Amino acid sequence: MAFAQKLSLLTCLHFLILVSAYGQKAKDFTFPNGAKAAICLTYDDGLPSHVQTVGPALNKYGLKGTFFITVNSASLQDDMDKWRALATAGHELANHSVYHPCRKSLPGMDWVRDYYNLDGYTVEQVLAELKVANGYLQALDGKRARTYAYPCAHLFAGGVSFKDSIVQVATAARGVHDLLVPIKEIDLNNVASYAPNGVSGQELIAYVQRVIEQQTLGTFCFHGVGAEYLSVSKEAHEELLQWLAGHRKEVWVATFEEATGYVKANRN
Repeated sequence: MAFAQKLSLLTCLHFLILVSAYGQKAKDFTFPNGAKAAICLTYDDGLPSHVQTVGPALNKYGLKGTFFITVNSASLQDDMDKWRALATAGHELANHSVYHPCRKSLPGMDWVRDYYNLDGYTVEQVLAELKVANGYLQALDGKRARTYAYPCAHLFAGGVSFKDSIVQVATAARGVHDLLVPIKEIDLNNVASYAPNGVSGQELIAYVQRVIEQQTLGTFCFHGVGAEYLSVSKEAHEELLQWLAGHRKEVWVATFEEATGYVKANRN
């Protein structure tokens, strides 16, 4: 065999070995109990429907959720015992700031109050506020570790990104950009999520099926359920929960803290 042919054959064999090794490496990550994917059910702002509707529905189907609470929420003040009961039942109480500051300079953000305008914050102020929220939540559930969700999905304070600084106050952070990526590419300081509004139960389930197809981590960002704003109906929400409860072998439903902690510990 000519030298050039031998070299070509060796190059092809080397390529096939690399492809095989890469494919094996990609399959190295496994979810608990042999599931194909993971889903986090998260709920923002600390709304009355979360303790009145969502908590009982999750408990009914044996599923755990994550509640990203803005700690000046009226519901948190009025129904503190119910929020504490969620934590006792195994649900996650997570940080969504004290005052829900957002960037008023962006389109459609005229509703943001001047004194909660993230454009006027410094990164130090953001972190200080999140530490206060962490302390408040610790008083409710006794836990020190906390995850975080960016209000309005805004990651800049005073024009400076605080995404990389979030590790000082949170083990992981959730954004609101519906971009499913492989496990190895997930940015744990800005995890993607799908924020449904007025959709059907079948549309919610379709998102989970996309996550399963891509064998990755998917996150719902709910607000109101059967009430309030950016809401889905109670019926659509319950249809999703019923489907998830019936597909436990395919999809692992975990709190945001559990899922991101598992990814961090196992994807390498």
